[in-house]
Amino acid sequence: MATASYLDATAGGMVTGAAFDDDDAAVEAVTMLREAGVREQDVTVIAADRRRAALVAGDRAWLPWKGWAGLANRLLRLLPGAALPKDVRTRYRQALRSGRIVVVAAAGGQPPDTIAAIFEQARGEDVRQWWHRPAHLFAPPELAGPF
Repeated sequence: MATASYLDATAGGMVTGAAFDDDDAAVEAVTMLREAGVREQDVTVIAADRRRAALVAGDRAWLPWKGWAGLANRLLRLLPGAALPKDVRTRYRQALRSGRIVVVAAAGGQPPDTIAAIFEQARGEDVRQWWHRPAHLFAPPELAGPF
């Protein structure tokens, strides 16, 4: 099988997201996901402050736009609202504005229900599952590695 991103490049896939009130709960969720076999490239951490998201993610999770190179991607990142996919902005706008951290995981190694249970166990709120089209939220295909 060829290397591909966590989501099919043309179709997308199921993702599960949750909002966390504090950094420790978000770190716990990311750690629990990794221990459950979810790959680093399949987990992304989002916060209003990118440095805060990077601290929570550490080397266990991804950040939006991380690893996406090229002039077109850099220009796209500068457009208003392009930093996060519309699906995420719609679902977690209020949480991000209120200073919460959002963790989104692709259902590749684990089913979405299992990921949702992990988020709830880690004190996540507003746990949601949805079909997500391909976006710059997760690792680019060349960094995702073989399946």
